[in-house]
Amino acid sequence: MGSFCAYFGHRLFHDYKSKYARLASYFFLFLSISAFLGGSAHLLDLYLGKTPRLIAWIFQGFSILFFQLASLKLVGSSRISLFLRVVMFALIGVFIFQVIRMQHFDIVKMYSIAGLMGFVSIIHLFKSVREKNIVYLRVSLAIAVLAVPAMIHSFGVNFNKWVDQNVISHIILLPCFYLLYNCLKNVAISRKKTQPSLQSMLLKEK
Repeated sequence: MGSFCAYFGHRLFHDYKSKYARLASYFFLFLSISAFLGGSAHLLDLYLGKTPRLIAWIFQGFSILFFQLASLKLVGSSRISLFLRVVMFALIGVFIFQVIRMQHFDIVKMYSIAGLMGFVSIIHLFKSVREKNIVYLRVSLAIAVLAVPAMIHSFGVNFNKWVDQNVISHIILLPCFYLLYNCLKNVAISRKKTQPSLQSMLLKEK
């Protein structure tokens, strides 16, 4: 999963020259770091304890923050954008404090749900309705699909002690993240098409 996320982040960062795409790329890049750290932490749990796992969870929190910051590029009002930015940075501070204090993955779940559904999904949905462009709505739908692996993990769906909810949910996350990457890519392409080029702006001024 870490490799997939690193690849998606790399493509978004280098292939689409916009602040939206670059901030969205950090969502995947930080998520890949979280996956690598989390996997290593589980493997070496008896030797390293819980600290590496907490660091992985914090990296996942930062991935959500960058997705939120990317979404702010869709908000036209500077006042609303500033207010939401303050709320987002306040919440990441609370998140880090609670992860260190409580050391429970439920904190990560709640922060991820609040960040993705409460901010990212709503902003893209509002943008879709306002501009009547389905490309933004697809991002919200892709985020909604992430609820499937989340429920599998929460309800402990498993085949046996080796193929448990962690294995199943992470496998299902791969096509979900691929779907989300394609939706973000299409938004980046759509925004590039609608933004006037420097040459066209100069011609208008003349």
